[in-house]
Amino acid sequence: METNIEKANLSDVNELLSLYLSVYGEDYPLEVGTKRSVMTDALQRPEEFYWYVMRCPEKKTIAASGIIQVDVPNQIAKLSGVAVHNEYREHGLATRLISYAVNEVLREKKIVNSIYATARTISYSSQNMLMRNGFIPLGFFPNCRKIKSYETLALMAIFGDGILEKRNPIKALPESIYSFASLVEKEISGRENFYTCQEHTPKKPKSFHDLSSKEGEFEFIFAPKFVQKRFDEIFKDDTESLFYPFHRPNLLISNMENGIEFFAAFSKKDHYCVIITANKNISTLGESLNKMLFAMKDIGIYYVETMVRTDRFDAIRYLTGNDFLASALYPAMKIENGVPQDYVLLTRTMVPLDFSEISISDNLRPYFDHYAKQWIGNHLNTLKVDV
Repeated sequence: METNIEKANLSDVNELLSLYLSVYGEDYPLEVGTKRSVMTDALQRPEEFYWYVMRCPEKKTIAASGIIQVDVPNQIAKLSGVAVHNEYREHGLATRLISYAVNEVLREKKIVNSIYATARTISYSSQNMLMRNGFIPLGFFPNCRKIKSYETLALMAIFGDGILEKRNPIKALPESIYSFASLVEKEISGRENFYTCQEHTPKKPKSFHDLSSKEGEFEFIFAPKFVQKRFDEIFKDDTESLFYPFHRPNLLISNMENGIEFFAAFSKKDHYCVIITANKNISTLGESLNKMLFAMKDIGIYYVETMVRTDRFDAIRYLTGNDFLASALYPAMKIENGVPQDYVLLTRTMVPLDFSEISISDNLRPYFDHYAKQWIGNHLNTLKVDV
């Protein structure tokens, strides 16, 4: 099928809105495919949004669309919004569009070091489409998005030439992420037994905590402009705390007793929350972390994630000691002092884990198996009952 690939422009907004609605219906979670003002803003910032469309020269219509959003300072990009009009399916248009876009941003213009994407797990198609274009599976976000039900999304990324080889990864890792990191290393380089387990930390026995007491309560402030202003003031020169690509804080969680403030990105629609950073080390909370998570569930947050550099052992131990689990690892995610650094994604679901309706490629299966075993160990097998 003959098509031309070119950049979208402002006159395409109506046709693009119609395209996303026809492909995804009213459940599409991204504003960049459903909200006119957001789409217009994106098209007016071509240095950040590389928005590609495939046009049918015969009918003069848009057959496919896809966006690569670039975080220029951090040299990382995100592929999203890939859609093919129903009339043009079964011709491999999405694969060709992704190949063209990735090659231009990553290979020809060398704007970023890597591009990541998330793939739905209700079918193989989006996973296979990305892997055919060189994207590598790196893990997943369990039950993170509410579309029709709570869906799990796979994380995949493609890297610029030589960037993975420039890493200086921490080879001795805490036990809680060692096995997952080993799976990712095998996927990206084929190397087995690359990491060593730094120590085996005995698990603390579970004990009852009264999470409903009035002491040490948390306050939740939903005020995007105020939260962003305070965030910018506190972390003005802190490049590590500011690093959470494509997420901006809209929620402030405060605990007066500890003097700690968490800056988070919360999606009410998805019940999804990303803890971006805090004004103090998170371990300052001690045993109050579960009280905060309990309070988060009360306001409708059912999924929490945060990202930690793999050499930040204290934060990793504290979070995994409080039932956060490694579910993805992004190698060479950020360049610091000329060296690419790896980040681990730690997640905690507030609802029972449900992988019953997923369809995943064999490359992703080891990640799911490992995560499920850990989740069962933490939540169901505490009394050593066989399940």
